[in-house]
Amino acid sequence: MPCIKPPQPESVKDMKEESFIREGKGKLKITIESEGETLETTMSGSLKSVEEVAEMLGVEANEGKIEATVDGVKVIMQRGKLEMEFENGDRMRIEKV
Repeated sequence: MPCIKPPQPESVKDMKEESFIREGKGKLKITIESEGETLETTMSGSLKSVEEVAEMLGVEANEGKIEATVDGVKVIMQRGKLEMEFENGDRMRIEKV
């Protein structure tokens, strides 16, 4: 079993959606839902692997999935899809197109 680093709230606090995206081939659809408004966009790139994101967040991936709350943000990830729900109710989804 790999060694898991303890969460580092100071590094998680300043993360942006770009932190989870790798430049290169592929297309991603990004959806942000906030107070009844929805913003959708697409961009080039791919999601980092579940294991890479788990290491960034300081949590453990279980069967190729992440379900955790880190610094008040609920994170659910599986291959090709990342969902985050923030304390203020805003949601963000990044998924492979």
